[in-house]
Amino acid sequence: MSRRYIDAFFTEPKFFHHRELALLIRPTIDSDIPAIRALVNIAYQELGDVGLNYTATYQDEKTTKERICKGRAFVLLHNSEIIGTVLFSAQNYFTNRRTGYVSQLAICPGRKRSGLGSWLMDWCERLAEVEGFDGVQLDTAKPATHLVQWYRRRGYVVVGETHWEGKSYDSWIFEKAMPSDGKTTTFKSQDEP
Repeated sequence: MSRRYIDAFFTEPKFFHHRELALLIRPTIDSDIPAIRALVNIAYQELGDVGLNYTATYQDEKTTKERICKGRAFVLLHNSEIIGTVLFSAQNYFTNRRTGYVSQLAICPGRKRSGLGSWLMDWCERLAEVEGFDGVQLDTAKPATHLVQWYRRRGYVVVGETHWEGKSYDSWIFEKAMPSDGKTTTFKSQDEP
C-alpha cells in the first residue's frame, strides 16, 4: 500500500454501510466542535451517573478543541448528523513502545451496542497498523467493568495503572500489539482495494 494511498485513505471522507445504515467517516473540522462536545457529554453520562468523572462527562467546547488538537479526530455521520467520534494520537505509557492512543471514543446513546464503537476501534487500529505503530493504547476507569471486558475481548491487555489528576477513580492502561506478520485488522471500507 503506497504512502500516498494511506494518507488519502485516512484524510478524505469515506462512505460505508453498517447494518443497513449509510454512514460517512471523515476527519473533524472546527465547525464539528459543538456537536462533538454535546455527543461526548451525553455518551459518557451513564459513566458520570455512577460517579466516574471522565473528562468527557463535563468538557466544554474549549476543552474539546484542546483535546482534538492533540491528535487526529474523526467523526462518524448518518444523514449529516454526528453519531460517533474518536481521537487518535501518538502516546505511550509504561511500555516505551511506539503506540497510537485511542481516546474520546463516543457513540450517541441510541446507537450504542450496534457495532459502531467496534468499527471506530477497527479504524484506529488499522490507522496504527498502516502507520507502523507497534501497538495501540487506551485507558479506562477500573470500575467501568463493561469497558474493561470489551477491551479485553478486543485483544487489549493491561500494561499499567494510573490515577489521572482530578479523577475520582484509578484507570487501567491497556495495549494491543499490532500484527507483525503483515495480516491486517478486520476494518473494511467500500473504498479499500
